[in-house]
Amino acid sequence: MLKDYVKRYIDLENKYGDQKNLYHYNCAEVILNACNDYYNLNLDKRALKMIAPFGGGMASEKTCGILTGGVAAIGVMFTEDKPSENLKLKEVTKRWVNEFENEFGDTNCNILKETKRDEINGCKPLMIKGSEILEDIINKYR
Repeated sequence: MLKDYVKRYIDLENKYGDQKNLYHYNCAEVILNACNDYYNLNLDKRALKMIAPFGGGMASEKTCGILTGGVAAIGVMFTEDKPSENLKLKEVTKRWVNEFENEFGDTNCNILKETKRDEINGCKPLMIKGSEILEDIINKYR
Protein backbone atom coordinates (compact mmCIF):
# COMPACT_ATOMS: atom_id res chain seq x y z
CA MET A 1 0.00 0.00 0.00
CA LEU A 2 1.11 3.53 -0.75
CA LYS A 3 0.79 4.54 2.91
CA ASP A 4 3.51 2.03 3.83
CA TYR A 5 5.94 3.81 1.52
CA VAL A 6 4.84 7.15 2.97
CA LYS A 7 5.57 5.90 6.48
CA ARG A 8 9.06 4.79 5.41
CA TYR A 9 9.92 8.24 4.07
CA ILE A 10 8.53 9.92 7.16
CA ASP A 11 10.53 7.67 9.48
CA LEU A 12 13.73 7.64 7.41
CA GLU A 13 15.17 10.67 9.17
CA ASN A 14 14.91 9.08 12.61
CA LYS A 15 17.95 6.87 12.08
CA TYR A 16 20.17 9.97 11.91
CA GLY A 17 19.64 11.08 15.52
CA ASP A 18 20.73 14.64 16.20
CA GLN A 19 21.27 15.28 12.49
CA LYS A 20 17.81 14.09 11.39
CA ASN A 21 16.84 17.59 10.26
CA LEU A 22 19.47 17.22 7.50
CA TYR A 23 17.64 14.13 6.17
CA HIS A 24 14.07 15.37 6.51
CA TYR A 25 11.64 14.89 3.62
CA ASN A 26 8.90 17.50 3.56
CA CYS A 27 5.25 16.60 2.89
CA ALA A 28 5.44 17.06 -0.89
CA GLU A 29 8.68 15.08 -1.11
CA VAL A 30 7.23 12.25 0.98
CA ILE A 31 4.19 11.88 -1.27
CA LEU A 32 6.03 12.05 -4.61
CA ASN A 33 8.93 9.84 -3.50
CA ALA A 34 6.51 7.27 -2.09
CA CYS A 35 4.50 7.32 -5.34
CA ASN A 36 7.70 7.01 -7.34
CA ASP A 37 8.65 3.87 -5.42
CA TYR A 38 5.18 2.33 -5.15
CA TYR A 39 4.04 2.96 -8.73
CA ASN A 40 7.49 2.56 -10.34
CA LEU A 41 7.34 6.01 -11.93
CA ASN A 42 11.06 5.90 -12.71
CA LEU A 43 11.70 9.48 -11.67
CA ASP A 44 15.39 10.03 -11.06
CA LYS A 45 16.81 11.94 -8.09
CA ARG A 46 17.11 15.13 -10.10
CA ALA A 47 13.46 15.01 -11.18
CA LEU A 48 12.38 14.37 -7.59
CA LYS A 49 14.17 17.54 -6.49
CA MET A 50 11.55 19.58 -8.37
CA ILE A 51 8.96 18.87 -5.69
CA ALA A 52 11.09 20.07 -2.73
CA PRO A 53 9.96 23.72 -2.90
CA PHE A 54 6.31 22.64 -2.67
CA GLY A 55 6.66 21.40 0.91
CA GLY A 56 5.20 23.51 3.68
CA GLY A 57 2.71 25.04 1.30
CA MET A 58 5.41 26.17 -1.13
CA ALA A 59 7.46 27.28 1.88
CA SER A 60 4.78 29.94 2.41
CA GLU A 61 2.02 27.92 4.09
CA LYS A 62 -0.14 28.19 0.97
CA THR A 63 -1.37 25.09 -0.92
CA CYS A 64 -0.56 21.97 1.12
CA GLY A 65 2.46 19.97 -0.03
CA ILE A 66 0.57 16.71 0.41
CA LEU A 67 -1.86 17.94 -2.21
CA THR A 68 0.81 19.27 -4.60
CA GLY A 69 2.92 16.12 -4.22
CA GLY A 70 -0.13 14.11 -5.21
CA VAL A 71 -0.83 16.38 -8.16
CA ALA A 72 2.75 15.87 -9.35
CA ALA A 73 2.35 12.09 -9.15
CA ILE A 74 -0.96 12.28 -11.01
CA GLY A 75 0.78 14.37 -13.67
CA VAL A 76 3.45 11.73 -14.21
CA MET A 77 0.91 8.92 -14.29
CA PHE A 78 -1.92 10.40 -16.33
CA THR A 79 -0.53 13.08 -18.66
CA GLU A 80 -0.88 11.90 -22.24
CA ASP A 81 1.52 12.69 -25.06
CA LYS A 82 0.48 15.51 -27.38
CA PRO A 83 -1.83 15.89 -29.16
CA SER A 84 -4.23 15.46 -26.26
CA GLU A 85 -6.65 17.49 -24.22
CA ASN A 86 -5.66 15.41 -21.18
CA LEU A 87 -9.27 15.01 -20.11
CA LYS A 88 -8.55 12.04 -17.84
CA LEU A 89 -5.68 13.92 -16.19
CA LYS A 90 -7.98 16.84 -15.45
CA GLU A 91 -10.68 14.56 -14.06
CA VAL A 92 -8.27 12.70 -11.78
CA THR A 93 -6.69 15.95 -10.58
CA LYS A 94 -10.07 17.54 -9.80
CA ARG A 95 -11.14 14.45 -7.92
CA TRP A 96 -7.94 14.44 -5.87
CA VAL A 97 -8.30 18.13 -4.97
CA ASN A 98 -12.00 17.74 -4.11
CA GLU A 99 -11.56 14.61 -2.02
CA PHE A 100 -8.56 16.12 -0.23
CA GLU A 101 -10.55 19.24 0.64
CA ASN A 102 -13.59 17.18 1.68
CA GLU A 103 -11.46 15.07 4.03
CA PHE A 104 -9.39 17.82 5.59
CA GLY A 105 -11.68 20.84 5.25
CA ASP A 106 -9.18 23.01 3.38
CA THR A 107 -6.21 22.88 1.01
CA ASN A 108 -4.05 25.55 2.62
CA CYS A 109 -1.12 24.54 4.77
CA ASN A 110 -1.63 27.29 7.34
CA ILE A 111 -5.26 26.29 7.96
CA LEU A 112 -4.41 22.57 8.08
CA LYS A 113 -1.59 23.20 10.53
CA GLU A 114 -3.95 25.14 12.79
CA THR A 115 -6.83 22.68 12.61
CA LYS A 116 -5.42 19.23 11.79
CA ARG A 117 -1.76 19.10 12.72
CA ASP A 118 -0.89 16.83 15.64
CA GLU A 119 1.36 18.32 18.35
CA ILE A 120 3.48 15.18 18.57
CA ASN A 121 3.33 13.75 15.04
CA GLY A 122 3.04 16.98 13.06
CA CYS A 123 1.52 16.35 9.65
CA LYS A 124 2.37 12.64 9.60
CA PRO A 125 -1.29 11.55 10.11
CA LEU A 126 -2.36 13.87 7.27
CA MET A 127 0.29 12.44 4.93
CA ILE A 128 -0.83 8.90 5.73
CA LYS A 129 -4.54 9.66 5.28
CA GLY A 130 -3.81 11.71 2.17
CA SER A 131 -1.88 8.81 0.66
CA GLU A 132 -4.82 6.48 1.30
CA ILE A 133 -7.16 8.85 -0.54
CA LEU A 134 -4.68 9.32 -3.37
CA GLU A 135 -4.16 5.57 -3.79
CA ASP A 136 -7.90 4.97 -3.90
CA ILE A 137 -8.34 7.61 -6.61
CA ILE A 138 -5.42 6.33 -8.67
CA ASN A 139 -6.73 2.78 -8.44
CA LYS A 140 -10.11 3.89 -9.77
CA TYR A 141 -8.59 5.52 -12.84
CA ARG A 142 -5.77 3.13 -13.77
